[in-house]
Amino acid sequence: HPVLHNNTMPSSLPRKNSSGGGGLFKTTTWILIVICASCSSFYIGAFAGIAASGGHKFKENNNTNQIDDKELQRRVNELVDEKIKLLTSPNKIHELCNKHTCNQSAANQNHGSNEHKLFPRPLNHFANGLVRVSKNDIMSTFDFGVPPNPNSAGKEALILYNTAKALPNDKSLAAAANLNGYTSLPFTNATTAAENCDSLNVVLTDIPGGMRQCFALIGGQYQSYHIQRWMRRADDGGGLKKDQPLKLSSRGHTGAGREEFVAPALHQAAEHQGLLKTYLNEVEGIKTRLTSVLRKMNKKEVVVMTCNHGQSELLMNFVCSSRAKGFDLSNVLLFPTDVETKELAEGLGLTIFYEEKIMASIPKEEAGIYGDTTFTKIMFAKILCVQLVNELGYDLLFMDVDIVWYRNPLDYFMNKSLPQFDVYFQDDGSRQERYAPYSANSGFYFVRSNPKTKHLFRHLLYSGDLLNAWYSHQQVLTVLLSEYNSLFGLKVKVFAKETDLFPGGWLYHRKNDEMKKMMKGESSQYIFHMSWTENKANKLKFFQQMGQWFVQDSCVGKHYNEIVGGDSSVTLFTQCCLAEAVVKCHYKDKPSKIPCDDSPLLDKNGKSFW
Repeated sequence: HPVLHNNTMPSSLPRKNSSGGGGLFKTTTWILIVICASCSSFYIGAFAGIAASGGHKFKENNNTNQIDDKELQRRVNELVDEKIKLLTSPNKIHELCNKHTCNQSAANQNHGSNEHKLFPRPLNHFANGLVRVSKNDIMSTFDFGVPPNPNSAGKEALILYNTAKALPNDKSLAAAANLNGYTSLPFTNATTAAENCDSLNVVLTDIPGGMRQCFALIGGQYQSYHIQRWMRRADDGGGLKKDQPLKLSSRGHTGAGREEFVAPALHQAAEHQGLLKTYLNEVEGIKTRLTSVLRKMNKKEVVVMTCNHGQSELLMNFVCSSRAKGFDLSNVLLFPTDVETKELAEGLGLTIFYEEKIMASIPKEEAGIYGDTTFTKIMFAKILCVQLVNELGYDLLFMDVDIVWYRNPLDYFMNKSLPQFDVYFQDDGSRQERYAPYSANSGFYFVRSNPKTKHLFRHLLYSGDLLNAWYSHQQVLTVLLSEYNSLFGLKVKVFAKETDLFPGGWLYHRKNDEMKKMMKGESSQYIFHMSWTENKANKLKFFQQMGQWFVQDSCVGKHYNEIVGGDSSVTLFTQCCLAEAVVKCHYKDKPSKIPCDDSPLLDKNGKSFW
């Protein structure tokens, strides 16, 4: 079906079933025909048989008697009555129904309509009709906030009506929704389909790992807004085992046997409790000092960042590239995790807020890879800085330091015509089950300060033991986003990974055509986030290939005093920032501003980008 505007998309009713029930032996009418035909045949046969024997004489106690016409009629009627009782007994009708696959309602004529319905009466306490709608139509009519699957053309969704009162106003459409005289489910637009729905419970589903997945819908129970998951597996864990009975399982239990959602161990909880103790002891003083800094900034919206010395080159590049493009950074507030980064940030002219006690546990070195111990500890700083600014009532944009601006993203989020959500996230791009259903990237997101988001980020701060157990800030945040969306009605919006507004590493490594548009200046992106990249060294190289590296080599990996040489009159901006970007080739199979055909491949099966 073509995707039309939801106010103009026509309803499509299926062909009406001229027989009412959809085929031979599918209604009570046809069963009655069978019974009548059987009785008539029996009557004729019985009458003929008895009449044929009526001319003979029978010996009864040595007396000869001939059967007259009245006696013949009486005997035939008696036999026919017995046959009718046999054919119309409930057991016989049930046998006919089973033999000819008719609707069960035909077997019980006391239950009303002779029409064939999709949902028989025992299901009507929670199922009274189904309609089909375009998947694209329902997801655009009701913005559920999740990133849509781009391969949805021609795909449809189902709306189940718990009560007959929720069915659409159109009587033909309502009848077709229960196959009441129709041959298949009707198709309509999402607005019409939901016009009488007082509430709409939305279930997003896929087929993870190609499992033979089923759904059990159980009506007449205490309403639940969570899904239980049962899986065929051994008691001691492991992967899918089809010879095992279904067992209650975590939603993070994969078919391969991996458990994505493990409970924190005692030492992981204890480590986080130590950090929380420091935070709770210091938080009132921290808030007082932070409030003073924010008031001096005099901004309604703040760009929040955090950085340790191991990532300081990327921070420098953000500042240098932004200033080279003419952006005002007076609303940027950096939370450095060490003295070295504090000095560099001040030298670059950024507003900073540094609390040594609470940042003492954060390593100074860069993370080796995503999810290692250093990475996990740094994630605590990302949680802390957002929670504090949000708690003080400021709307904020949180950004990792491996980002460059093409346009000021705050202009987008502060546009009054933007649909109002509580939080907006860049799409990470990963579709692992542990990030479902949002796949929200925790390195670029905008938060409106309100009671729901304040509670969300307090909860995230208190859940640091999960961060220690799962090695992923993003995974913990996604779980809470799902729960708060259900529990509090938190409005969450994740921009589709295919969008050119907020692209990241998924696009860089997966979509050459889109990256070519960006390299040619044909895209409308606000930012680029060098996510999905294994380490800092490659991030630097990729930025150089893209023509987005603005830092002098002499400043990379250095401390403030090493750069200025003790001369306080020297600024880092003049010493380290380039007016024009470095464009340098490293790998021919990665996106680049210029052809890099003479460079080696990075990926094993890579192909030249240009």
